[in-house]
Amino acid sequence: MKHTFQAALAATVILGVASAAHADLTINGAVGLPLNPTAQIPQRGGARVQGNYYDMGNTGGVDFSQYGIYAAGRIASTIEINGGFSKLSSRPNSVLDQSGIAFGAKYLFSRESDPAGVRLAVGAGYDRALVRNTHAYVVATKYLGAVTGEKVPITGHLGLRYDRFRPGNLIPNSSKASIYAGLEVPITRTGDFSFVGELQSRNNEYSRGVPYSASVRYRPKGQGFSASLGLARQGLTGDNGLFAQLGYSFATSQVTGG
Repeated sequence: MKHTFQAALAATVILGVASAAHADLTINGAVGLPLNPTAQIPQRGGARVQGNYYDMGNTGGVDFSQYGIYAAGRIASTIEINGGFSKLSSRPNSVLDQSGIAFGAKYLFSRESDPAGVRLAVGAGYDRALVRNTHAYVVATKYLGAVTGEKVPITGHLGLRYDRFRPGNLIPNSSKASIYAGLEVPITRTGDFSFVGELQSRNNEYSRGVPYSASVRYRPKGQGFSASLGLARQGLTGDNGLFAQLGYSFATSQVTGG
């Protein structure tokens, strides 16, 4: 009985740490992978603040990049609210520059504290700078492997997403559904370093490029700070580019359950 209790306690502790450690924000500001949301939300009583920079690549002789600052928090027990300010920059011609707010919400159906089950969430968001992108999604997240106090588990994600882009200036709107999958794989046993990868079907009518990201994330064990560096294709330009994320997760209470 004593060993059973200790194992259950270790699982509870590592789950709380893993939940916080994976709470990075997407290009739009939701908790998730670099490009797409996951069925994870900030820990109860906590919040995440993060700065992003994405080199969107080149199309038609124009280099695009997007950067901004975002925050996500948890209200009640199953709702995430996220938002921020972002800017799309184009060079050498700045006529396509856009800036504005990004905001979104996510609802978690299943209990986040159940390591054996699949967490399921639905959400929606809007990002004015990213070509006035409106999106909605449903996504599932599951730990792949045992949840113990010795090693942070691999985390898998699978989602269905709908995107609408409204560029304006005589460029037609784009509406398209896509599917995406992602993995978070600890490189070290404690998860201080992790590989984060995702792959998505085409998310717009303008480009043949398939969205993806591949990065290394650093988060010291027991710390809210994290940083990621990697390569991504968002899909609008069909080109690749480097991206960087730097953020901090604040815990305003000691409760980490779902």
